[in-house]
Amino acid sequence: MTLSVLINAAAIYTGKELIKDSYVYIEDGIIRDVGPQPAPEEIQDATLLIGGEGRVVVPGLTAVADVAAYPLRYMRPKLTARMEFYRRLKDEELFTASLPGVYELHMMGVTTALVEGLSPSLSLSLARRIGGFYGVARPSCSEEFSLQPILRGLVTIGGEGCPGGQVQDGDRGLLVLTGGGGYVMDGLGDVLSISQRLRRTAGLDEALIEPNRPAEIAVYDASKPPAMLIYRAGEDEIRRIYTSHAALESLIAGMEILVEMGEHMRIGRKHLHEAAQLYRRLGYA
Repeated sequence: MTLSVLINAAAIYTGKELIKDSYVYIEDGIIRDVGPQPAPEEIQDATLLIGGEGRVVVPGLTAVADVAAYPLRYMRPKLTARMEFYRRLKDEELFTASLPGVYELHMMGVTTALVEGLSPSLSLSLARRIGGFYGVARPSCSEEFSLQPILRGLVTIGGEGCPGGQVQDGDRGLLVLTGGGGYVMDGLGDVLSISQRLRRTAGLDEALIEPNRPAEIAVYDASKPPAMLIYRAGEDEIRRIYTSHAALESLIAGMEILVEMGEHMRIGRKHLHEAAQLYRRLGYA
């Protein structure tokens, strides 16, 4: 069965141009059509209709993140300390510990996460069980490994006690979210440009909203505060939607709807409760 999604928007920033009063049509996870309203009649009976008044559509972001070390984030641990933390936990514990971090990233519009780890196993588990696109951020002083086809992109991280790497621990200039007190994009400037630069570092194509590309799409509700009426603004203002505190309404990664109507579709209260229990057992809550 073909899964199709039609997104109606007040504005779409494709990554190259701004289209006001517009639509995006997705079929089986691939963007098939983008343009000004009205959408062609033959696609108006899509399986899922998203958007409406005041919606702003922009490319999904890419970020490096130490999601398994989420309970340590306010301690600002160095790279080597995080590596020791990863070694302490079993694979299932790493998965459970990661869920709040993945939830937070998705709610910030991140569709591709380059997950820090000593092996690809955590990224594989997240891709198969939660959804979204994942690559790996390998500490430069850890053993090398190869990626399975389901994963996208590889970067190496260097830091104190672990020199080298394509990016440095805590380097927010590449939207690297490790080493900070939580996943905060405020103050980063043009996060879309930073995200696209990180994709190039990881060997990925740009995340653009144009035909024949995999869907990596964030839909924000700018029909009410905050960021009310930002869709009436120009390209520069709309590119700042990620840090405007506008509500993320939907997040799409390929064939997967990760967030819909502002709620995460794969990570619920049960998962967050299990993570909190693990944090308490480990002595971090």
